[in-house]
Amino acid sequence: MADLVERWVNNPLLIGLLKFLSKRDERGRRIERILLDYAGLDTELSLGDKLGSFILKTFLKQVLKALKLDEENIKRHLRIGYWRKGLASVLEGIAWRGVERPFTASAPFLIVWNFTDACNLRCKHCYQGADRPKPDELSTEDALRAVDIMADAGVAYIAFSGGEPLMRHDFFEVAKSVVKHDMGFSLATNGTLLTRETVKRLEKLGCDFVQISLDGLREIHNRFRGIDCYDRVIEGIKNAVESRMAVGIATCVTRYNIHEVDALIDLAEKLGADQFIHYNFIPTGRGREIIEMDITPDEREDLLNHLASQIGSRRLILLSTAPQYSRVCLGYGYVSLTHFDTFGQQLGKSEEVGFLAEFIGGCGAGRLYMALQPNGDLTPCVFMPIKVGNILVDDFLDLWWNSEVLNKLRDRRSFKGYCGRCPWREICGGCRARAYAYFGDVQEADPGCPLNMDRWRMIEEGIPSPRLEAEIKVGVDGFD
Repeated sequence: MADLVERWVNNPLLIGLLKFLSKRDERGRRIERILLDYAGLDTELSLGDKLGSFILKTFLKQVLKALKLDEENIKRHLRIGYWRKGLASVLEGIAWRGVERPFTASAPFLIVWNFTDACNLRCKHCYQGADRPKPDELSTEDALRAVDIMADAGVAYIAFSGGEPLMRHDFFEVAKSVVKHDMGFSLATNGTLLTRETVKRLEKLGCDFVQISLDGLREIHNRFRGIDCYDRVIEGIKNAVESRMAVGIATCVTRYNIHEVDALIDLAEKLGADQFIHYNFIPTGRGREIIEMDITPDEREDLLNHLASQIGSRRLILLSTAPQYSRVCLGYGYVSLTHFDTFGQQLGKSEEVGFLAEFIGGCGAGRLYMALQPNGDLTPCVFMPIKVGNILVDDFLDLWWNSEVLNKLRDRRSFKGYCGRCPWREICGGCRARAYAYFGDVQEADPGCPLNMDRWRMIEEGIPSPRLEAEIKVGVDGFD
């Protein structure tokens, strides 16, 4: 199926049409207006728009028929702003680079916005090293400008993270602007500030998803988070579950809590959460200080298999930020396109979407998403502190299309170690943040995969790394 789609969509006539439709004018993205019309919503089309609309509708009908997807259901989804923006970026991406494996969109589907460095906790593994807001954080006015820029570029979705986003006084004002621009938004939070009133405000504004961090049962969570906050987090989870928003429980798995994973999944299920998300440990930020808490490649592989083996038997969806999860899930007859994908785990859907894994599977940094820092700096990923540019200073789309580091992330054939020749390269690609954290090179092999055991042995043997030399200062349990 993947080969068929690639040959079909890379037709020169279709590419030419998409290039014509991808031209932007004073009214914005032509292709987005056409999708608005296709979805059955009123919009004013020029003569050129109408011609393009007719041709694109014909093409979409053929594609949906070939993929056995219900056209009316797709139209319903396209009435939602972020779905429409996302498809527009797919079509523009085809015009820009053709259908590649893996695929790169014309604009990021997702921006993870580290909204502030302010935080009321001090977590041992915090990638941001969050504590207090820094003096160069964006003002409200500049944050609203950043929203305008992302919307104009075609970004579909904003995931607010931090720090603790709810600690910024203007969070709801900025989130309201995101919704006004037809983008979707979600919230990643430590859960301590999720009062019933706050949850109601989030729900009313249109927040789709709340991700709440829980790194262990009471004792371990409190020790990991730096203060006694477990009860407040559980209360926050309960408040969120009572809403119409989807709720995910996120756990960064280390040596210290790996034995509690099953208990945490049980708890998430009992509380009524929709998802459990295993987060890869990345030795960046404060995480550099507890590097010896990283689990081995074999432990990670066992964990991913354990999660995948429970898909379908649990009342919640089991996800992982480890790109290897895509490969592991295939062995159980399921598809995991990205760490936020839920579609491939739905009964009967894996065959329909399985071929997509070769196009959008694995690490999405530089292809599907980017990160925005509190001061406006853009980085490939929240776990990868490499400045690409600044949203208020540089041309956003120029950075996205032409950044040297982003293009390196897209070129999986140049990855080192087994990652560059792996038969699952397209659906996985390895965690680029772990490669960079350990070796200072975004194209290095991911040392968290059993297929790169030579890299893990280098780490165990203490071979110096440009990023980590002389930074291991604590004991294995991370609390010495």
